Amino acid sequence: MSQWQLLSDRFSQLQRREKSLLFFGSLLLLLWLSVIYVLEPLWHQTKQTRALQLKTSQQLQGAEQQAEVLLAQLSTDLNQDYRERISNLEQQQQQLNERIRQSASYFIGAEQMVTLLRNILQSSKGVQVKSLLTSVPKAVRLQGQQPDDPVMLFQHTTTLVIGGGYTDLFRALQRMEQLPWLLNWSALDYQVVEYPQAELTLTLITVSEYEDFIRL
Repeated sequence: MSQWQLLSDRFSQLQRREKSLLFFGSLLLLLWLSVIYVLEPLWHQTKQTRALQLKTSQQLQGAEQQAEVLLAQLSTDLNQDYRERISNLEQQQQQLNERIRQSASYFIGAEQMVTLLRNILQSSKGVQVKSLLTSVPKAVRLQGQQPDDPVMLFQHTTTLVIGGGYTDLFRALQRMEQLPWLLNWSALDYQVVEYPQAELTLTLITVSEYEDFIRL
């Protein structure tokens, strides 16, 4: 008798309840095997797919954010900082030019000084020009100017020696002091040559926009 026939006879001898238990037990076994060999691999595959989908979604979101940043940078004027710096420098230059213009208006220029001295000395009777010496002009730097900025003002130092009587020299000096400009002198020397004749030495300081020497 075959093995299958023996199993069939034994199954036939079982009670109905036992047959039902055996049937459902076999069915549960098949379901469990299907879970292990079919559903579980599918579940793991689904889990991996979802994880990959989440990772891809995060990468896509990051790429979109980077794209937004790049678009924002492209929409911004890359030269804006440089333009603002240039604008600020231009404003500073304008302010500096205005300060120089205002400062220079209080001083007598080189050409004005030449004409002015001629008029004063020519109209001052008894006064003669003995000598006029000029030194090398010096650059004047205002507050706020940078070392590499162009020089816009020059200081001129002139040594003027005039001769005449005391009264004539005093009147000429008074006329210079009454000028509307700032005509400064750093030194003043009065010497009697032969009474009543004397010599007055003035070291005058003027500021001008020009570097040219003063010549009478």
